[in-house]
Amino acid sequence: MPIRPILTFPNSLLRKRAKPVKNIDNEIMNLIRDMKETLTEASGIGLAANQVGVLKRVVVISNSPESDAVAYINPEITHRTGKRDVVEGCLSFPGYSGIVTRSVSVSARYLDESGGKIKIAADELLAQALEHEIDHLNGILFLDHLKEHEKLSMTTPEYRPHTHDINVSVNVQNNQGEPEFNKKLYTKIGIDDLKLALDRAEIIKDAE
Repeated sequence: MPIRPILTFPNSLLRKRAKPVKNIDNEIMNLIRDMKETLTEASGIGLAANQVGVLKRVVVISNSPESDAVAYINPEITHRTGKRDVVEGCLSFPGYSGIVTRSVSVSARYLDESGGKIKIAADELLAQALEHEIDHLNGILFLDHLKEHEKLSMTTPEYRPHTHDINVSVNVQNNQGEPEFNKKLYTKIGIDDLKLALDRAEIIKDAE
């Protein structure tokens, strides 16, 4: 089960809409296994197929470090209730977070790995993760939900049970004092492109 490199913003595949899965074949099952392995390596909460360069409507989500990741094939949110502001990050923006508005709870439907049709009601972290990952499948990034007056903040990766994907496997300091990223997950080119794109967009908060 190889770990697949995670694409970072502004890679163009992150802006493309994923295609529905028509058959849950060996290719899809291998993709799911690799995505689960990648998510575990990243200590993340959710991962969409777009983020590993595959335009298929597949996401994997793990609610906590103790729970196994669950695959959601062709997921769709059917109902949303309430609104709340949450701090959110993304594995395609390692080391950054921002405040976005998400639903309090959602209803969703999807196919499981055996092709069974599942309907669920979700709140808290799972609702947030479903909205975040399904956005990915539609080419939408959490960056698009930032409040107009908000900017991204740099974060120290750690497990935070009520936020999404801020616990990115990112850094120790190298001899130059720069963050050193997990080379199984990220390429130096991807990280450099991310920093350059965010700098040009002028959406990073100044250090206090």
